[in-house]
Amino acid sequence: MAQQPIAVERVPTDFVRSLSDRPWYVRAAVHVGRFFRAKPLGGVGVALIVLLVVVAVFREQLSRYDPQQVFQVPNPSYDAELAEQALDNPSLKLLHPPEKFEPTTLARNLGPSSKHWLGTDNNGRDLFARLVWGSRVSLLVGIGASALAVFIGSVFGIVSAYFGGWVDMFMQRLTDSLQAFPPLILLLLMIQVIDTPNLTLITVALGIVGVAPVIRIVRSTVLAVREEVYVTAAITIGASDLRIMFRHILPNIVAPIIVVFTTSIGLYILAEASLSFLGYGDPREISWGKMVNEGRILTSAAPNVALVSGLAITLIVLAFNLAGDALRDVLDPRLRGRSGRSGF
Repeated sequence: MAQQPIAVERVPTDFVRSLSDRPWYVRAAVHVGRFFRAKPLGGVGVALIVLLVVVAVFREQLSRYDPQQVFQVPNPSYDAELAEQALDNPSLKLLHPPEKFEPTTLARNLGPSSKHWLGTDNNGRDLFARLVWGSRVSLLVGIGASALAVFIGSVFGIVSAYFGGWVDMFMQRLTDSLQAFPPLILLLLMIQVIDTPNLTLITVALGIVGVAPVIRIVRSTVLAVREEVYVTAAITIGASDLRIMFRHILPNIVAPIIVVFTTSIGLYILAEASLSFLGYGDPREISWGKMVNEGRILTSAAPNVALVSGLAITLIVLAFNLAGDALRDVLDPRLRGRSGRSGF
């Protein structure tokens, strides 16, 4: 008796590939898309941060003009006939205002135009060019100070919580001493160490002032992680303290550290602008806070001078706060279930 042929089903070749099988750039695009859908305000903040980074990196190409270039415009008070007469009779310059003899004058406090997109300041310099050049200073100070504060604070916080006892007590009393001073007063005392402040000193001073809050946050997180089973297992097998702290504890507290780092950048940008506004910034650098101070006395005559720099500070601080809040919701497992799918 002949055997019936066995029907073999054809395996479909158009099956949907999982995300892990796709190239890295596809996975990254999917994660970014999910983040923007889950956290639209955080996405706006990230977009503004990316815009700031692009402007800061390519400021030479985007500024259009040299930020120190002084522009001239035709002088409406210029009297050509009188100026010609003064060539033969210099005593006429003593009888008439000086502007009668100058064909051009500084382009002071001009409004926005096709030549000057944001107008000019009181010294005839292009506001858009100065705003673009000041972006790099704000970004460098914000990232540098936040990175310094997070690095020092994380090391001290991990060591303090891990060892406990007199080590923890000693480090926490130092932290209390640092927090006892008002931040602005402590910052001004550090800046006064040298006669001429520079960008490096300002960044280091801001980072030191911000160490204490980071120590508190990291310490409280490590106190919870220290009691986990994997830490106990590492201690049981004889792992060194250094390995336990930086191989087993540190990777598990990265999420709050990233959030602190992100949200602190906006605060340090605002602090640097405040120092520049008070006259304690780097005199060689163009700063948004310095631009606000320069336009402060011209608010009624030329409000755009202080408005554009103040708006830039507001937007970028808001951007880092929005991005930091969204990142906290994404990285914190306790908050992921509140808004459906997380960004990642």
